[in-house]
Amino acid sequence: MQLEHAAAWLCDYLMAAIFAASVFGKIRAMTDARLEISGHGLLLERLVPGAAWTVLAGEAALAAAFGIGGLLEGVKEPAAIAALAAMSGLTWRRGRRSAAGPQRQCGCFGANHPLGRRPLLRNAILIGIAAAGWLLPRPAASASDLVVFALAVLAAVWLLEALKLHTETGGAASASQGRAWLGLHARRASARGQADAAVRD
Repeated sequence: MQLEHAAAWLCDYLMAAIFAASVFGKIRAMTDARLEISGHGLLLERLVPGAAWTVLAGEAALAAAFGIGGLLEGVKEPAAIAALAAMSGLTWRRGRRSAAGPQRQCGCFGANHPLGRRPLLRNAILIGIAAAGWLLPRPAASASDLVVFALAVLAAVWLLEALKLHTETGGAASASQGRAWLGLHARRASARGQADAAVRD
């Protein structure tokens, strides 16, 4: 496989994994997705649920387009660039409108994190990846290649979700388990000390 072909497939792989992970994250937390859309203040509240499902469907279509070789060639990349640019514009506008402070949150791509430069930087990188994939040539993929590619995308989504779950809950769970382990050993040491003292007496 030529280097430019491999680079084109890598661009598709990254874009498919990111959009699929975003879809999975929104499905798990549609309330957060609706709050994210509502926070921009552009729609009436009764329109927010429909807009959330529309965004979800659009991201799912992009994930499928990038995850299935030969689908929407020459269309999926500009569509992704337009979507990411729109996200960046809305995020920047919301950041300008919001009061400064750590309470500002961004729920884009299915994960809550502080509203700052991180979403804008991430979107800029993804726009660059999509643009590179748009310019690079790629050969037609066989059916077996498409199956392997789709499985690799699903594996990447699973890893991203596992990493996000660990980031959100792993630290607290580990700390709690550590405190419980230390408490158990402290109680055992105390009991052994009391038993030794009783024997000596």
